[in-house]
Amino acid sequence: MLGNMIVKPPLTLRPDQTIRDLLLLWQTHPVGVVGIVDENDCLIGVIGSGLALGDGISLTMDTTLNEVMDDDFVSMSPDVYQEEAWTSTSDVIAISNDEGKLQGITTKCELAVSLYPCAKFISRELDAVLNAASTGIVSINKNGIITTFNPAAEKITRRSREEAMGKFLADVVIPTGLLEILDTGEPKFGERLPVKYSIGTRMYVSNRSPIIENDKVVGAVGIFQDISEIEFISNELETVKELNKELKALIESSYDGILIAQCDGVITQVNDAYTRMTGLKSKDIIDRPFRKLVEDGHYASSIVDSVLKKKKSVTNLQISPLGNRLMITGNPVVNERGEIIRIVINVRDMTELENLRQELQDSKKLNRRYQEELCNRNGQKAKEQRVTTSSPQMQSVIDLCTRVAKVDSTVLLTGDSGVGKEVLAKHIHNKSARNAGPFIKINCGAIPETLLESELFGYERGAFTGAGKDGKPGMFEMAHNGTLLLDEIGDLPLSLQVKLLRVLQDKEIIRVGGTENRSVDVRILAATNRNLSDMVQQGSFREDLFFRLNVVPIQIPPLRERRCDIIPLLNIFKDKYYKKYGIRKQFSPEVLKIFYEYHWPGNIRELENIVERMVVTAPEAVITAKHMPENLRYVVKDVSSRVMVQGVMPLREAMLELESQLINEAINLCGSTYKAAKVLCIDQSTVTRKLQRIKQFKDSRRDKPANFSASK
Repeated sequence: MLGNMIVKPPLTLRPDQTIRDLLLLWQTHPVGVVGIVDENDCLIGVIGSGLALGDGISLTMDTTLNEVMDDDFVSMSPDVYQEEAWTSTSDVIAISNDEGKLQGITTKCELAVSLYPCAKFISRELDAVLNAASTGIVSINKNGIITTFNPAAEKITRRSREEAMGKFLADVVIPTGLLEILDTGEPKFGERLPVKYSIGTRMYVSNRSPIIENDKVVGAVGIFQDISEIEFISNELETVKELNKELKALIESSYDGILIAQCDGVITQVNDAYTRMTGLKSKDIIDRPFRKLVEDGHYASSIVDSVLKKKKSVTNLQISPLGNRLMITGNPVVNERGEIIRIVINVRDMTELENLRQELQDSKKLNRRYQEELCNRNGQKAKEQRVTTSSPQMQSVIDLCTRVAKVDSTVLLTGDSGVGKEVLAKHIHNKSARNAGPFIKINCGAIPETLLESELFGYERGAFTGAGKDGKPGMFEMAHNGTLLLDEIGDLPLSLQVKLLRVLQDKEIIRVGGTENRSVDVRILAATNRNLSDMVQQGSFREDLFFRLNVVPIQIPPLRERRCDIIPLLNIFKDKYYKKYGIRKQFSPEVLKIFYEYHWPGNIRELENIVERMVVTAPEAVITAKHMPENLRYVVKDVSSRVMVQGVMPLREAMLELESQLINEAINLCGSTYKAAKVLCIDQSTVTRKLQRIKQFKDSRRDKPANFSASK
């Protein structure tokens, strides 16, 4: 500090004293600077060698000091450090106390003499630090010239200090951004810098900072630290951490209980499976010796002591605190010197294994019984669902179904409602190689759209409110290795058609609420009474799904087009309900004729329902026309009547006349256009439209004048 430089009181004079007084003072006290003070001993000016003495003033011995003194000085406290005083812009520094009284006077020359030993020591100290530093340090001035280049920098750059000092940075080494600091003045920390050598690549971390003086960048310094070993250790540490995680995961995933104990028997690790088997919590086991568990009565003997004594694996059977039979195996872990450092104890619950073995045997027995019952039921159902026909047209359909049954191609069964699409689907399944597998049917039009997806594909646990706690397999999973019939496929919503197409293509399904793909091996059969081609044109059915389903299309003719099957089917249904109800009935020839003539809009399903109704409700043993439903009696009131042609007339008029007679006769018999339309197998709107057209035609004929020709 400046106070340390005050060794004697300063020499001072008053401003009214003269040059003579100054010279006399210098003769007795040869000092560099004399202070001019006022009556309060406060410095107001200075006079000294090297200072101008009143430029332009004619000096005499009587010239007062007030005329020649210089006020270019700086006052500083004694507590100011010499380094700070050195930055002063004035060459003279007055050392004053807090009251402003002069304590001493110094100059920059005296400061330089005082600071030189300190600067010299600091320089030697800085050189020692730089030379001892293991990090490379390089500094440059504002022109990019290297001013510092320590031994560590020599080692990193493979350049000697003599080759670097005083040279432009880019001429010695790759700048690596140090020159940029001169332009930006912004420090850069923690940048990784790989350097390739002939023996390999070393990794360095670089910190670069500007050197600031008077708010200006006058240089830059870069520090380079070799972190290759640190990188290697860090990578090794990460590897060890990952191995520890994997080891812990393996221990926890084991179904058997696992304990790890030190050579002194203190338990260091235990998994959840052990807690499940024994009921002992990990917090009550870890950091306790195994023999303490023996003393507490949890085990009959210490497996750790047995392993340490025999120096090999030991296995024994004991009873757990929960009463389970446990097989405990202790395995020693030795180091490279053959010393036991760990004991790994494996605990297996033999009670669970025995229970699982018994459950497996019971499941196998139950499975065999189910398979036998399923085979019996399949044989019985195959016999019950035997397809019978006398129609050549229907026989060709059955033959086609039998042929396609031998392959797994998708089949699309089309036809009116009740023609026997499901029976033919079961026929295809029974004749296929999948006949031992399940035959699953789902009606796409009978299940609400919100539930149809979960019924088809199943759902996972918690997929939606009300879902079963264990989830549920869908129809595709239930039909695995078998056949799935998608009945009324035309009613499948568009949102599910996309998912169905993906299942048909990939043979995989995803349960509702799940993410796992499940492979399914299913033969797909589809059935509908709608025209899918028209639906594709209307945009209500996907074209790509239609092509995927329409691999083998099979059109089933309605019953009215194969009337030769009516009587054989009637007899089959009669025998069926005789076996079911024990009621034996016969049908009169009149009834058989009516059945043969009836158009059967409901096809085979309607025929079966009517046969069951007549068998159950007819009081006599022989069923006659009076026992028949009302709609059949109306339509075939006179089965022998036929349309008679009594003369030649235009065909259009004849067709209109025939429609008029049929519609009027049906209305007279039934009493309404609705019932008439039902027995005529047309819509009520069609009946109304035809009556209106017939009336317009007759009115036009009545209003048209007669046309007589003179010659023919």
